[in-house]
Amino acid sequence: MAFSLDKFKTWKQIKFQFYAHGPKHVFLFIWFILNVFLFAYDYSNYQNGAKYYYLREVVGAGLPLARGSAACLNLNCGLIVLCVCRNLLSLIHNWEHCPRVVRRLINHNLALHKLCAWSIVFHTVLHTLAHLYNVEFTISYFKDQTEVKFDDGTHIPINSITTASLPADSKDTVYSVLFGSVGGLTGVILDVVLFLMVTSSIKIIRRSYFEVFWFTHHLFVIFFGCLIVHSVGQMIVSQKNTECADPSEQTMCNYKCAKVNQALTNTTYINYCKTNQPVFGGPGFTNWSKPYFWVGIPVIIYIIDRILRWSQRFRPATVFKAIQHEGNCLELRMRKDGWKQEAGQYVFLQCSQISLFEWHPFTLTSAPEEDYLSVNIRMVGDWTKELGKLIKKNAMMKTKKQGINTELQFKMAVDGPYGTPSDDIFKYDVSICIGAGVGCTPYCSILKSVWYKLKSGNHDFGCKKMYFYWVVSDEKVFSWFTDVLKLIVEELDKIDASDFLEIRPYLTRFNNRDLIENVALTADELTDNITKIPGHKTNFGRPNWNADFMDIGTRNPGKDIGIFFCGPAVLSEALDKASTTVNAQLEEENLGTMFFYNKENF
Repeated sequence: MAFSLDKFKTWKQIKFQFYAHGPKHVFLFIWFILNVFLFAYDYSNYQNGAKYYYLREVVGAGLPLARGSAACLNLNCGLIVLCVCRNLLSLIHNWEHCPRVVRRLINHNLALHKLCAWSIVFHTVLHTLAHLYNVEFTISYFKDQTEVKFDDGTHIPINSITTASLPADSKDTVYSVLFGSVGGLTGVILDVVLFLMVTSSIKIIRRSYFEVFWFTHHLFVIFFGCLIVHSVGQMIVSQKNTECADPSEQTMCNYKCAKVNQALTNTTYINYCKTNQPVFGGPGFTNWSKPYFWVGIPVIIYIIDRILRWSQRFRPATVFKAIQHEGNCLELRMRKDGWKQEAGQYVFLQCSQISLFEWHPFTLTSAPEEDYLSVNIRMVGDWTKELGKLIKKNAMMKTKKQGINTELQFKMAVDGPYGTPSDDIFKYDVSICIGAGVGCTPYCSILKSVWYKLKSGNHDFGCKKMYFYWVVSDEKVFSWFTDVLKLIVEELDKIDASDFLEIRPYLTRFNNRDLIENVALTADELTDNITKIPGHKTNFGRPNWNADFMDIGTRNPGKDIGIFFCGPAVLSEALDKASTTVNAQLEEENLGTMFFYNKENF
């Protein structure tokens, strides 16, 4: 009986996992079915199509496999580009009438980008192996004979079938075919470039050697260029006159010949089908299966997107203030002409003094109501450490020249802002914001905006209740943001709306003996001894997400609750699982409450 109950709970969790991530699952199902359909359609076409009858005899059984995988490559190479058109996606995401379902799909753009990448890898391997078999099979014909003899008595020179794909003087070995034809050479380059791009995208490489990842990923220019040329090479030829010389339907062919010759006199009668040789040629520029039909439009959109992003470097932002926080965190405040943003968005920063090509993403900590933009940067990587050194050097120079350090006049290029899942925080009845360490930055922007709205008398901005979890391992990190949190709490107290925001700080490591003693001595005081925020005590250890979500769901019956997280993937998986589990438990109690999980991706 216990087994049945556990199984029942598992099915409930699956159901609510689908409810919470339904749009993503539906989209992935459609994507999968479309891949299967394209593969099956082209496979069947090249396996059974009359116009490929002679080509199959020369090339071999690998032909339909190669063409089926090529169809899937066309689809995924188009999608993988659209997934990283930031301006297009941000435009759709920020559209006032964009449905929540579409916004939640856009939030998974990088996941789809990776999925398409692995699909490209799989179909590239299949496509390459199939063509290697085809080449070996074809070479065997050239070694033994110069023409192909078919069962119907037709004798056709091999060159007439393969001229478009194999040069007459390069048909001795696999290597001469691969490097002696346009299709073969571009195919080899495509395989090498794809290998470099995929291997450098592995998490450990991307995190430890970001420059390697960045530069090899920009080999996509060579990849898509070779992809277009690869298709122009016309490795695949077909018979162009099957209506008069159909090898697979002799009866139908003779019938057509009779119809054609009805208008001719007996003296000029010619058996057209038997005397006319098949005519071969490439698929032509207008063939719908060509990559430029699938990839061309997405690449054009991407080029426009890159031009817009590239133009940002001609309108740089000026860093006018730099603040060194505890925990090796540098806050930069900048001004840029015509700057507009929404709460919780992110930007890409580029510093020409470090690199002309590298752009790094950072969440904005400034609010839309402020006249500047700001980011908090943890100086842990090569680029961020070098940026910190440049800022300090610039500040010292200004101090020596002017005696003060108010205007650094340090220039940086800013690309953005771009939308994130946090844009939806005010669109839920109840929102739970969870930041791990520096992951608090998007909620810094959002809560600042809340403070400005409250201060201006705007008490109705959609969301009725907010919970803010800040999970850190070092108490020094709290100093980044506590000043803003204290201002918000004070403003909420003034308008008797202190219940709107619950702040739940968590400290996961507490080895400092003095800290523990101070906390014990001030346990009964209203103001927290660590964060200095009145009425919101710091918790020690890690949150019990299932218990907390269940408590929040019970206290907010009939509400849609959005969970927003910025932080490591391990904690993200735990939160997603907890929200699914609690959704199943809440249904059993008929509370009508539903959790929707959202994670920052950039």
